Amino acid sequence: MLLATHADGGFHLRHAVQQEIREPNDEYPDFYGKSRESFADITARQLMKAAVLGFGNVAAATIEHFMRNEDLIRSKVRTPIEFVHVATRSPARAQGRVPQGCHVSNDCWALVNDVDVDVVLELTGDVALARQLLLQALANRKHVITANKALLAQHGEEILCKADEVERSVLFEGAVAVSIPIIKTLRESAAANRISSITGVLNGTSNYVLWQMSEHGVDFATAIADAQRKGYAEANPSLDVSGEDAAHKLTLLASLGFGVPINFGAVEFQGIEAIDQRDIQFAQRLGYRIKLIAQARMASSGLFVSVRPTLVPIASMLAQVGEAMNGITLQGDLLGTAFLYGSGAGGRQTASAVLADLIELANRGGSANTGGAFNMGFRRSHVATRNVHYSREHVAAFYIRLTLDDQAGMLAKVSQVLADTDVSVNVLLQDVGHGGQTDLIAITHKTTSRQLRNMLPKLQEAAGPGHSVVIHPVLGEVD
Repeated sequence: MLLATHADGGFHLRHAVQQEIREPNDEYPDFYGKSRESFADITARQLMKAAVLGFGNVAAATIEHFMRNEDLIRSKVRTPIEFVHVATRSPARAQGRVPQGCHVSNDCWALVNDVDVDVVLELTGDVALARQLLLQALANRKHVITANKALLAQHGEEILCKADEVERSVLFEGAVAVSIPIIKTLRESAAANRISSITGVLNGTSNYVLWQMSEHGVDFATAIADAQRKGYAEANPSLDVSGEDAAHKLTLLASLGFGVPINFGAVEFQGIEAIDQRDIQFAQRLGYRIKLIAQARMASSGLFVSVRPTLVPIASMLAQVGEAMNGITLQGDLLGTAFLYGSGAGGRQTASAVLADLIELANRGGSANTGGAFNMGFRRSHVATRNVHYSREHVAAFYIRLTLDDQAGMLAKVSQVLADTDVSVNVLLQDVGHGGQTDLIAITHKTTSRQLRNMLPKLQEAAGPGHSVVIHPVLGEVD
């Protein structure tokens, strides 16, 4: 910086390099000794060239909103982004909906082998073929962005190890709770924290169904049909209502939060198909709502990862997550408790997350940037060598509902079972009998899932043939 005398006798500051960084023009014909043509070449080399696999709702929304907000995006990146290729089974669907000069084809292998492509956006929703394509893209030293949680939950370790080997980035903000920046939060914002638990509502379809059952008193089948009419549920909703989709997402969050390998097989999951309207109503009477809760929690016995219907205190933030929304509670030793809330699905919302990854990659240096080792927030060497013990034991209070014959002595029989198995009861409620039967509802003090497994056959025997026993965990204040 130079101090110069102004014509009026004052002073002003001038940057010594000001003239050196101007784009060449008639007055300044050279740019660091380069001709005007060379400057254009340099600019071209600084482009980050992106290509998209698939052109479904998410891919179409990603490109549409990139074009709509291109000026805004350009103002936020150090390396300009250009879409150069879209490969889809139906090229006609993409024609006229991509940036000028962007090639449209049905050849996905040509796309991942294209030497001019710097980053591949995998937005197909496929698993088997997507795995092959991404491994090939990485072998060709291309960065990868995906919103495919099933692919990463099942093959993430293989893909990330390959990315580490070739020093390339794998970004996937769109794979989990798309309007909530939970991946970046765990990888960056909470990086200095020892995470103790991640608890959330991660599937919008299941949450909508349970919300309908709770708010409007409808049964499961009616709630599913309504979700399908409104576009919240697929024609075949089994992936969502079985808990598998939430388990895919929890697999990734557990790896990010605890520095463990991606291990879908470690997640126990149970869906909402068997939720009865009686349990919805009893939970409300006791001050709870039933939610499909995904939880990863580090305990003395190991890492517990589970997805299952859970009673959540009505006063809690998670209980207030309504309709098809998502919510996540994090607990860390430094940040304390943090709650994040937003949409969990949608083409526009997922496009927002995908474009955020693309912008991050452009700001890392685009094609020149290397990655790999910290894609999951931890060094791969740390993850690969860590000895992880997964715990199957869930320590919690539990909700128990037994359908019994409405006759004298049944309550005493059940109480004896609880005492014999050393399970302490906090709340006990007996419903008014109907048709010669009654429901007995108990909420235990904290106990272990092992004790409940040991108790279940004895409870079933006490209830008698043909009578049901329903058990769900209760989310505590520190869970």
